[in-house]
Amino acid sequence: MAEQDQLLEGFNAGYVLEKHRPELAQQISQAVETVEEEFFQGFVAGSQQYAKERTQSKTIGKLRDTARQIPRPTQKGKDSPDKGFEIDR
Repeated sequence: MAEQDQLLEGFNAGYVLEKHRPELAQQISQAVETVEEEFFQGFVAGSQQYAKERTQSKTIGKLRDTARQIPRPTQKGKDSPDKGFEIDR
């Protein structure tokens, strides 16, 4: 149980430090990658997890911005003789 607690504490520390001080977290992660203690394994994993989430968030934001620029089809009114779709620009 103590090993699990150390792993969890390390993960949380790595995650939070990567969120607020990414340069420092990267330096620490590189320095302790080969250390076999549970805390440091958790630290590296937490740091990597936040970096992964940050990358995904940026990618999703870029996709949303790109999607907003794509014209969407709008349906013409019921009274219109042309009952098709037109591109709203």
